[in-house]
Amino acid sequence: MVDETPAVAKEEEAEDLRPENEDLLTKLKYLQAEFENYRKRAARDAESVVKFAHEALLSRLLPILDELDAAVGSLAGDAGNGVRMVRDNLMKALREAGLEEIPAQGASFDPYTMDAVDRVADPTLKDGVVKEVVRKGYRLHDRILRPAHVVVVRNRGEPNG
Repeated sequence: MVDETPAVAKEEEAEDLRPENEDLLTKLKYLQAEFENYRKRAARDAESVVKFAHEALLSRLLPILDELDAAVGSLAGDAGNGVRMVRDNLMKALREAGLEEIPAQGASFDPYTMDAVDRVADPTLKDGVVKEVVRKGYRLHDRILRPAHVVVVRNRGEPNG
């Protein structure tokens, strides 16, 4: 009987410690989940930093791209070929960095990617269609760097195509 008393006492002590152990185990599980969420969030943030690292530089290059587009449009024949090659090479490098032109010509107006700078009537086109692109818009991956500036058709209820 002397041997059973310490065993019973240890069992009672273990029973008394069980709620504390369960509480500590629950806290440990929450801490592990918080750490896992933190690790995932830090990985997403680091990925985003890498993905958009060139955003400021690309934004500063857009006016140069506009000027090259204007030069290509104003120079005819062989005179424009050299400028066109420079513009195409620059655009290729910018695409490799993640830059995309926002397609606007002939598309339906999208206020999230376009700014309407004018509205005109055109009975050959439907309301809300982009008739002209005044300035090209660009996005970097899923962020809009610069919205397209467009002229939108508005026929005021007149029949159209």
